[in-house]
Amino acid sequence: MSYVLRDYQVKAVESGIHNLNNYASPFVLVLPTGSGKSLVISDICHKLNEPILILQPSKEILEQNYAKLLSYGVTDVGIYSASFKSRDIQKFTYATIGSIFGKPELFMHFKKVILDECHLLSPKNITGMYNKFFTAIGCKNVCGLTATPYRLVQKYYQENGNLWYTAHLSTINRIHPFFFKKFSHATSIQDLLNGGYLCPLEYKFYADFDTSNIKINTTGADYDEDELERFWSDGRLEKLSKVIGEVDTQCKHNLIFCSSVKQAKNCSEMLRKMGMSADYVCAKHSDEERESLIRRFRSGEIKHMCNVGVLTIGFDFPELDCITLARPTISLALLYQMVGRGLRIAQGKTKCLVIDITENIKKLGRIETIKLAKENGGYKDIVVTEIGEVTGKPLFKFKMKDAEKINRIIGTTNKVPA
Repeated sequence: MSYVLRDYQVKAVESGIHNLNNYASPFVLVLPTGSGKSLVISDICHKLNEPILILQPSKEILEQNYAKLLSYGVTDVGIYSASFKSRDIQKFTYATIGSIFGKPELFMHFKKVILDECHLLSPKNITGMYNKFFTAIGCKNVCGLTATPYRLVQKYYQENGNLWYTAHLSTINRIHPFFFKKFSHATSIQDLLNGGYLCPLEYKFYADFDTSNIKINTTGADYDEDELERFWSDGRLEKLSKVIGEVDTQCKHNLIFCSSVKQAKNCSEMLRKMGMSADYVCAKHSDEERESLIRRFRSGEIKHMCNVGVLTIGFDFPELDCITLARPTISLALLYQMVGRGLRIAQGKTKCLVIDITENIKKLGRIETIKLAKENGGYKDIVVTEIGEVTGKPLFKFKMKDAEKINRIIGTTNKVPA
């Protein structure tokens, strides 16, 4: 099968090849959900035609991208992954880092690496498994791909004699140890909407689910799980079910993002009692159970699927025409991944409903307004949405009270500003 690349895909491929060939420094291609990242990866491999190691974060995404390269008619493609029970090294090898980390001697001939979903790499992982592996095989030419090139970063600062704890969003090329140096190409969601490559979103907001008093967890990455459990046990599940009942006739496939297994299970039970087709899927289900549930959701046998951490990244279902945000979050990347599941176009699909009952859009902005920019009068990359710049802004503010922890933080870092 041959493919005709879209204009932005051509530019992304050209940028990827140019940087892999000319710069021994990791860089990033920013491509939105639904833009065809797997096709861009395949075309880079096809055109370079030399050993390339493609690292994937999950079995599902690995399988999808592997199949895309095979569809070119390329035969020298292999998978090295424990999940697939495969140890096949070819010119183009798809792998997971956990499967290859202890075997660098087998991959010494790979001098170019493509790193998919690179935003998932924490600073600890970058300096750990990945960087150690790249150093061991002598590879400095690394191309990262992501739709969300930013992460939440913890911060401590002193003010009026007190130590404060907060977190803010930062682009991945501005996070220590600064592994990725630049964004060499960026396509925005709005670019793809303007080109007719993505499905328009229609938002519905509900104001009676106040999330302002939910506490943040100790990592500063998102809301506390216990707090969310209490949030959904206070009569709000009944309200959530009624909201879903209001849109039941307006969609064919509704993916409901939940905070916990308990919330997902209880919500699906309530929906069934109301006469709707519903179920839930989570990591506790076996592979066979998950595959059966997802198959029934795709076929329409299950109309409302409550999801907990399974269908957030890499779930490709173009016919999906409704997203319900029943999971409060302060993470722009998570918000993007959730809503992004509904962006793909499909025959007969004219829009995707986004039901926001948790004020996520109010706090962070509609995802189609997300774009990379440069700071005013400077060179640093920032992220802006319709609400303005969202990088570098404190997402919460807690006064530290534990004296022992305060002394430990101040004593071990010189980066706490006065």
